[in-house]
This record gives sequence, C-alpha cells and structure tokens, in this order.
Amino acid sequence: MKEYTLFWLTGQTEIVKGNAPHEAMNNAGYSGGAVRALDFYAEGDQRENWEWNKEKRNWYKKVGA
Repeated sequence: MKEYTLFWLTGQTEIVKGNAPHEAMNNAGYSGGAVRALDFYAEGDQRENWEWNKEKRNWYKKVGA
C-alpha cells in the first residue's frame, strides 16, 4: 500500500493510504464530491515540501524541496 498526501483548498493536508490515489481517498471515506475541495495530491509524505500561502490561498513548493 502506498501513502499519498492530500492538499486541500483550505490549506490543510492529510496522509491517506491505498494502492492508487482514488483507492486511498475511498479508504479514508471520501467520495467523488470531495475531489472538488482537493487542490492536488502527491505520492508519499510531501507535507514538508509545500507551504500554504494564507493571503493568496495557494500552495507553493518550498525552495530546495
């Protein structure tokens, strides 16, 4: 099973597990409607590589990540 980091449009992150991203989201209890609130996902634990900008409400990859 793989880990995926979910990056939400609210600035929150979450680690989910599954063989594929859609399976990981289903395992975590999310349905297709939740995808609208998701900004993007990344394989593995990527939380330390991204930063949420509260003013612009956007995710930015950290320099050197």
